[in-house]
Amino acid sequence: MTDSESTGWPNLTVVGSLLEREYAFALGLTCCIPALRYVLHTLVYQPVARQVLCSHVFTKTGSVPAKVQRLVDKSCESLWKLTVYATLLALGLYALHDQAYLTDTTEFWKGWPSQNIPAKVKLYYGVEGAFYTASVFMLLFWEERRKDFHAMMLHHVATSSLIAASYFFSYARVGSIVMLLHDPSDVFLEGAKLCNYADWDLPATTLFAALLVSWLGLRLVLLPWVVHSCLFEVQEVLGYLPRYNRAMSAVLCLLIVLHIYWFSMIARIAWDKITTGSASDSREDED
Repeated sequence: MTDSESTGWPNLTVVGSLLEREYAFALGLTCCIPALRYVLHTLVYQPVARQVLCSHVFTKTGSVPAKVQRLVDKSCESLWKLTVYATLLALGLYALHDQAYLTDTTEFWKGWPSQNIPAKVKLYYGVEGAFYTASVFMLLFWEERRKDFHAMMLHHVATSSLIAASYFFSYARVGSIVMLLHDPSDVFLEGAKLCNYADWDLPATTLFAALLVSWLGLRLVLLPWVVHSCLFEVQEVLGYLPRYNRAMSAVLCLLIVLHIYWFSMIARIAWDKITTGSASDSREDED
């Protein structure tokens, strides 16, 4: 057994490479993301949202109420997130579709910690890490604060920390699967919110149903399955428990707790829709 295997630390050469190249790329991308969002917000999202929402409200009421601007702002936020999550989902599917550990969790640990990480997986990691790191600052200084602000902040901090730590400690196979499990639900969520803002009932209901199913299946069934591999299967494959394995498993468990919290909110909205014929997202209320 090598020193890196017995201690759970990655090879120092690999660490140096990460600090100088992969992390530098992610940091640079983090700085560029708010600027990209500003350009898209100004040139694309605002004009589209105003045209769709203002024309819709004017047709419906004969005037444009003051609250439309707030609706435009929320729509721009969802348009941005939909753009990012759809891009991340496409990138994740491209990066992982041919990886053996996509369907076999024992492949998470074979050859650990000296595992080959394809360039496309490194790119996926860098883009995901940059987005969630930038999201911490955009949530603080840009986005409208909703009732679950603190939960969202905790989620973004935990996610960005987990992405950085998992890459540093050679858990890229586990981390990339965890990221892929999160992206589809976010696409459905932002799509449903946009349709709801525009009063497109059928598409909103369809996307909301897809959100409910994907959230339950991916985040509350498959994600715990990955955590189980981190806690137990790793010892069966390697014969020992890598250093900091429990710490990263604990962060994953924290994410599952947050997902249960958000799923309860989603289920409540679905129940209200079924029983009353209408529903509203309590997150949209201001503190």
